[in-house]
Amino acid sequence: MIKQLETLIKMQKFDKVIGEKNILTKELPQQLNSLKQSLKNSNEATELTKSELDENLKDQKLRELDIANNNTKITKYKNQLLTIETNKEYKALNSEINHLEKKNSEIDDELIHLMEDESELKKRLDEERETQKKASDELKANEEKLEKEIQEVQKDIEDLKNKRNFLAKDLPRELIRRYGMLIKNKNRKAIVFNDNNACSGCGYTIRPQVAIDIKEGNSIIYCESCGRILVSHL
Repeated sequence: MIKQLETLIKMQKFDKVIGEKNILTKELPQQLNSLKQSLKNSNEATELTKSELDENLKDQKLRELDIANNNTKITKYKNQLLTIETNKEYKALNSEINHLEKKNSEIDDELIHLMEDESELKKRLDEERETQKKASDELKANEEKLEKEIQEVQKDIEDLKNKRNFLAKDLPRELIRRYGMLIKNKNRKAIVFNDNNACSGCGYTIRPQVAIDIKEGNSIIYCESCGRILVSHL
């Protein structure tokens, strides 16, 4: 097998590993971003529930204040009943007292609903804070590790590219260009072998004379179908 073919086979071994590590350069950041997004989502959910709970408690205080104000008026009006002389004034004041008492009853019902909602919100907030803690702990446990792995993979890729490029320095420019296009467009398989008189890359039947030329290994032979470089073995 001519030296150029041997060099290309070695280069492809480096490119195969580079391809595997390129996948990691996408997967690892995705894992890290997923952890960060989970914590962000958890933080937002927790803050939203906390805001709803704060609003609920605020509404309860406002209604309690309304009841207290109404009770003050009721007490005042009841005291006035003792001094009223006309029946008309008595009925009017008594009607106002009844209205305020009915209003307090309605506010009491609203308070009961708010207190029920408060209980549910507190339960939900506890659950979300637990989820928030888990998301935070998971990010803390993995962030540094993933960032280190990302840096190591990027360094490995650079080292592999340097080794591959070193091998390529003595090859013809046109051969390197074609090899690079095949690596890019043919699933990182530029060099394939004769598999029982068929291209192992695409399955195309290899003509007998071409099979002989491949076996001799004295020249660069390209598959007549997919354009990959054919060798007798890898």
